[in-house]
Amino acid sequence: MSKRALVVLTLAVAVVFLLFSTGCVSKKRYKTLEEQNAQQLAQANGRIGELQQANTKLESDIKGVQAALDAAQGTNNQLKQSVGSLKDQIAGLEGTKAELEKAVAAGKETEASLTKRIRGLNGQIAALKKKAAEMEAAITAKDGEIVSFQQSVASLKAAAEEQAKAMAALNASKDAVSADLAKTVAAKKKTTLILGVLLALAVILAIVGFARKKGAAA
Repeated sequence: MSKRALVVLTLAVAVVFLLFSTGCVSKKRYKTLEEQNAQQLAQANGRIGELQQANTKLESDIKGVQAALDAAQGTNNQLKQSVGSLKDQIAGLEGTKAELEKAVAAGKETEASLTKRIRGLNGQIAALKKKAAEMEAAITAKDGEIVSFQQSVASLKAAAEEQAKAMAALNASKDAVSADLAKTVAAKKKTTLILGVLLALAVILAIVGFARKKGAAA
């Protein structure tokens, strides 16, 4: 084998070795990138799963608190109606009492008869006022519960919105990681291809050059 042929063969072997080495290195890099990508995606998916579970619980809590709020508001409305009715009754009894007092003043009723009837009216009025006061206290307590429930609903809804934002951000991050991996792999493949083509051209040019020198020497 001539010295020129040996040189050409050596160059060809070198090119093949470089191409093979470049391919191996690229494959290792791709594998590393894919493993990193898979790890990041797994972490993101795990966090999203946790947020979804927490969101499901929040939604359940919101429904429970909202139901309690609706029940408290319904009870309060009934109590207010009852208090209104009691106050109407009290007003009616006080009106009757006033009429009796007018009757005594006009001489239509005796004082003894009036005293007996007024005692009965005072007893009824006192009982109704006591009951109305108890209902108003219950209304005040329910108002406090309603405010607490409203604050809880608002807080739970705000937490659910924050979790929804966090899940959206994680999903966007996942998409970005996948897109970056795809771009990186595509860029490395393009670089590898260009390098391979350049090396092949270098070998071809070397072979052509040796062939021309050989032809000129002949």
